Amino acid sequence: MTAAVTTAGAFSPTAAHAAPPSDVKPVRVVILVDESGSLKDQDVTRERAAAQLIALSELSPQSQVAVVGFGSSNGPGQSAVDIVCPLTGVQTAQDRESLGRCVEKLRLRAAEEGNDTDHAAALEQALAIMDQPDDQQRAKIVFLLTDGVLDVRNSPQYGADAQARNANAQAQITRSLDDAKRGRVQIWPLGFGAADKSALDDFAAGGWVQPCGDQRTTTPRARVVATSADVERSLLEAFAYARCAGIEESVTDSLDAGATIDLHVNIPIIATDGSIVVVKRDKRIQATYFDPEGTQVPKQGELKESTFQAAGEAGPVESLRIRNPLPGQWRIQLKSPPGVSRQEVSATVVWQGALRASISLSNPRPRPGEQVNVRLRLQTRTGTITDPAALEGLRFSARMSGEGFQEVPVELGDTGEGADRGQGDGEYSGQIVIPATATGALSFVGRVTGPGVAGDERPYETRIAGPADRLRAQVELGSATVEPGGTLAGTVRVTNDAEPVQLGLRLVDVPGTVSLSAQQLQAPTGSSEQGFELRVGADAGEGTVSGVVQVLDLAGQVVAEEFVDVDVRPPTPLWQRALQALLILLVILAVALPFLLARRRARRRAADPSELTLHLFDRPGEPYISRLQAPLGEGPEFMFEVSDGRLVRTYGTGYAVRRGQGRTVLVRDPSGRELDPLIPGRPIALPNGMYLGVDDGRARGGGAEQPAYGSAEPYRSRTDRPMPGDDLL
Repeated sequence: MTAAVTTAGAFSPTAAHAAPPSDVKPVRVVILVDESGSLKDQDVTRERAAAQLIALSELSPQSQVAVVGFGSSNGPGQSAVDIVCPLTGVQTAQDRESLGRCVEKLRLRAAEEGNDTDHAAALEQALAIMDQPDDQQRAKIVFLLTDGVLDVRNSPQYGADAQARNANAQAQITRSLDDAKRGRVQIWPLGFGAADKSALDDFAAGGWVQPCGDQRTTTPRARVVATSADVERSLLEAFAYARCAGIEESVTDSLDAGATIDLHVNIPIIATDGSIVVVKRDKRIQATYFDPEGTQVPKQGELKESTFQAAGEAGPVESLRIRNPLPGQWRIQLKSPPGVSRQEVSATVVWQGALRASISLSNPRPRPGEQVNVRLRLQTRTGTITDPAALEGLRFSARMSGEGFQEVPVELGDTGEGADRGQGDGEYSGQIVIPATATGALSFVGRVTGPGVAGDERPYETRIAGPADRLRAQVELGSATVEPGGTLAGTVRVTNDAEPVQLGLRLVDVPGTVSLSAQQLQAPTGSSEQGFELRVGADAGEGTVSGVVQVLDLAGQVVAEEFVDVDVRPPTPLWQRALQALLILLVILAVALPFLLARRRARRRAADPSELTLHLFDRPGEPYISRLQAPLGEGPEFMFEVSDGRLVRTYGTGYAVRRGQGRTVLVRDPSGRELDPLIPGRPIALPNGMYLGVDDGRARGGGAEQPAYGSAEPYRSRTDRPMPGDDLL
């Protein structure tokens, strides 16, 4: 009697579970700009440029930026702070342009406006802006641009005693820094002129100091700058580190009036979002952008899989924000119109990888004491990163926790040893034994951190297998290149020690253009093997498809899984295949032709009768009565006839002579009959009763042997003369 297959009406695995799109984390930025009289005009100019750099460089369209100028409040009608740019989003190019324009309102205050330096009021205003409602949980960053010297001796709100006012303001700063630390607000000071580095250090250390995990470069620190170039680079570095982004080397050059130059910058493969920041200094300079394939990209809109948004074109600082940039070397062409003075121009790339860790287990339902392989890899929006150079500097780690034992780290590596399936393939693996005390819930967490990467943690929740778990499964699905509309075959191997059961099959973190041929598999009692297909839709775009295929039991628990790696490539056009075939043929000919010509030459050399000399005898042993030397290089055989007791060269009629194997010479009479082989020193009879002998100059090695007939003088070889076809070698 056959057991019925166990089913459950509630069981309905989904064909594909796509993870939400990965985006760079948005930030809320407040830029505090010193407008006090202790600064110089050129310092304020630098501050404006610095504020524009931040406003135009932001990577996330969900971020917000505010700009606050500050001096002091020394009397009626004065305000220590001036909100130059209210908290504004940067979603559109118009938003960013608006920020760039309002920054121009920053100025050097006059004495009647309150031109001392009130850091306490500035910081308090920044924290008030940070406390505004936020439904995006944005990271909070304050940039403090100042000369770093607190001076509120003329500000009565800090007390009646002018000598105690600075101390009172400093106490308020200390309280505000404590609030910043509790509120996870980073503070990045940038000093100008005769900045007080010690005071700036206190600001940096007083706020939140660990925004990007264990990356030391992202810890807020103070910077003091002297030149405009220092301002740009220092602020862009601070901006990048503050939001856990990466920054490439700046490229600087001089641009003459009416001239055009190219600046080259690099966007790494790990970047999913980037800004190319161009400092033109003169708004009349025009910038054009070209991707690594040499294509001019639009300043607004989409091209291929990338989205572009430029801002600041009408100002001294311009940026091109790119979502899903093509990795590699980009070219920025800068053109200066006539009449513009010589300018120093620069370009810098700020980027971030909005990446997602993908974790998988070799045995998703382990038992205590069993060994489990943990696998972790990194995905962008468009596919898995496998290039070891792109992953250099990143740290892959995992930890295991659960009921009945303390948390345990899992050491991961991409060495091709132990649990790792291949060295340098971008898959980091490690082995761990489930503690004997483990019971119930089991959790694995994979984590990826590194420069330019907003650290991603991916949890994997499962349970220890119980006594009733009598099912084991394994998925085999290799990597392959598939055309749109094509398929990739996979296999599920199952060992079922219980009643027959129905299993589910689903895809996780895979785009909707990819599906499975079946969502359910039958697992009979015993060992079985089930096939399935991964189907790539006809409308699938070119690129790598990544994710996980999972096998589920009736309760929806994962019992087996495997990574998906499919490289989708469109079919090669017929003309391109024909061209490829032609190129392959040409390569084969280029390799084979010298060999074939050499063989042809060797065969012609071997068959060439040029060294043969024929002798005609009345009888063997008597002196020859006629002698004929073979012609030079006219072919593998030559012809003659016997006329009036003489050997006479003929063409097309008569006897034919050619070389045979070894030292033999083959002779064919005028009727076409082959005569006995001719060997030097052994004459053969001709049909007319006469005898024919041969001397072979080649066999004697240039006169080392005596001729069988004729003169004993050394035979002069003629084989060093060119042969037909030698000019082709």
